[in-house]
Amino acid sequence: MAEEGHGVYDSVDLRCSAEGVGRGALHLLPCAVDYSGPAKTAAYFLPEKKADGTLAAAFRGRQLRGLTVALPHSYTGHVMAEAAADQDGAFERDPLGDSRGSEPQLCLASEEEFAELTVWEHDRLPLPADDEFIAALSWIDVAAHIHADCSEPAAP
Repeated sequence: MAEEGHGVYDSVDLRCSAEGVGRGALHLLPCAVDYSGPAKTAAYFLPEKKADGTLAAAFRGRQLRGLTVALPHSYTGHVMAEAAADQDGAFERDPLGDSRGSEPQLCLASEEEFAELTVWEHDRLPLPADDEFIAALSWIDVAAHIHADCSEPAAP
């Protein structure tokens, strides 16, 4: 069994927030920010749309170039935050029928959802040919085709 407070859990409980899920803009920045919490990004991070559909912005004095990328068809992204467990710390049985009420559990709630995100790079435009994150998104569609049922004709 995992020790409390060490980041190891026997299960993860995913749920929607009680207040509902909002739609937000997600930005993947090429840096680490040693802060987790609310920020006035709408007042200070002001991307400018270029004629070619790309974006330009500055963050901490550095020029950024951005490309908005849609998630693969039928996928939705979620921004998750740690949520309070049920009052007694228990939850329903898992799909295998195991009762895990007394074991350490991580509860995550979806706070926002997104269907696209903006990938940013310093001084250059991130392109599918050279950006690992954007290229990885295309592999989701490849995997779906590889694992598709070949006995039925493919949908157009």
